[in-house]
Amino acid sequence: MNKTLTDSKFRLWLLWGFAVLLYFFANLQKVVIPGATFNEIQQHFSTAASSVTGLGAIFMYTYAFSQLFVGLFVDRFSGVRVMAWGGLLLVVGSILSALAPSLWMLYAARIMVGMGSASVYLSITKETNRIFPGNFALMLGFVMVLGYLGGVAGNAPFIAGVQAWGWQSTLILAGIVSGVAYAGFLLTKVSLPMPVVAQSARFDFRRFLDVLKKQHNIYVIVCGSFTFGLYFVVQSMIGKKFLEDYSGMSAEGAGWVLTVLMIIGAANSLLAPGLSRLLGDRRRIFMLFSGIGTALSFLLLVLAIAFGIHSPWLTGGSFVLMAFAANISPIIVALIKETNYSDIWGVALSLYTFIAYMVIAALGNVVGFLMDRFEPEHIDGLQIYGRDSYLLSFGVLLVISLFAVYSAFRIRETYGKDI
Repeated sequence: MNKTLTDSKFRLWLLWGFAVLLYFFANLQKVVIPGATFNEIQQHFSTAASSVTGLGAIFMYTYAFSQLFVGLFVDRFSGVRVMAWGGLLLVVGSILSALAPSLWMLYAARIMVGMGSASVYLSITKETNRIFPGNFALMLGFVMVLGYLGGVAGNAPFIAGVQAWGWQSTLILAGIVSGVAYAGFLLTKVSLPMPVVAQSARFDFRRFLDVLKKQHNIYVIVCGSFTFGLYFVVQSMIGKKFLEDYSGMSAEGAGWVLTVLMIIGAANSLLAPGLSRLLGDRRRIFMLFSGIGTALSFLLLVLAIAFGIHSPWLTGGSFVLMAFAANISPIIVALIKETNYSDIWGVALSLYTFIAYMVIAALGNVVGFLMDRFEPEHIDGLQIYGRDSYLLSFGVLLVISLFAVYSAFRIRETYGKDI
C-alpha cells in the first residue's frame, strides 16, 4: 500500500514537473518574437516596425482572449486535461513559427502559440493548487521562477543561438525540446487517475461580470495588469530595439540587459511573497511599490530621452527598477484569492490575466504605430529609430502608468486573510 502510494505521488510530482517545463517554453515563446528577433524578422520579411510589433501583439491578443475560455475549462475539466490540448498547440505552433513562408503564416503560427501558452499558464496554476494545497503560494512562486527562466533563456541565450545558427533554426530547436517535454507530460498523464469533472462549474460568462461588480477587484486588476503590461511591452517588444537604437548597445549587450530583467522577475517571484510573509502578510505596500516604481521608471526614461542622455546605465537602470516593480505576480494572485469566494477566484484570475495581456497587445500595436510616425534611418539594411520615436512612445506609456498608481492607493490590506 505504502509503495503504491509513494509511486503514485512520485508520478504526480513528475506530471507537475513536465507541466512546469511546458510553462518554461511558453514563457520563452512570449519573448523571442519579436523581442529577441526584431531585426532578423524585419529584414527577412522586409516589413515595417508596426508589422513586427504586431507579431507580439497578435500573440498577446490571442493569449488574453484564450484566458476567458481556459478559465472556465480548467474550473470544470481540471488543469491537466486542458494542458494536454494546450501543450499540443504550443509545440506545433512553435515549430511552425520557424517554418512560416510568409509574414501572414507567421501571424497564424503565433496565434497557435498564444492559445497553447494561455492554456499552460492557467492549467499549471490550478494543478499546483490541487497537488500542493497546503503550500500553494510557495509552490506557485517556484512555478513563476521556472517560468521566468524561460524568459531568461529567450533573451541572451536565444540571441546567441540566433547569431550562431539563425533565428529559424533556433526556433525549431526550441520547438523540438518543448515537444520532448510535452511527450513526457502525456506519458505520465495516462498513468494517473484524472480529477473528477466539476459538473457545478458552469460555462457562464456572466461569472466575469460578478467579478467586476466588486470595485476592489477593478483596482487590483488595473494596478496589476497595467504595471505588468507596461513592463512586458518593454521586455518582449521594444526594449532590445531601444537599447540598440538609442543607447548604442550591441545586440548581445541589449540581450544581456533583458536577461537580467528576467532574472529579477524570477527572483521577485520568491522575494515578494517572502517579504510579504515577514511583514505580516501585507499586500498593499507591494502594490503601491509596483505602481509608483513603474511610473518612476518611465519618467526617468522620458527625461533621459528629452535631455539627450544616451547612457546605457541610466536606461538600463530604469529597466531594472521597472522589473522589480512590475513582477509581483504571487502577491496579485494572493490578493485575488483572498478577496473573492473560492468558487470564483479562478475566474477572477483568468479575467486579470486576460486584461493584462490585452494591455500588452494593445500597447504593442500603439507603440509600433507611434514609432512609425517618424521616419527611421536605414543603416546596413537595418531601420534605426530616433529620439522623437522613443520620446513619444515612452511618454504615452508614462501617462498610462499613472492609472496604476491611482489604483494602487485604492487597494485594501488583507494581511493574508480572506476579506
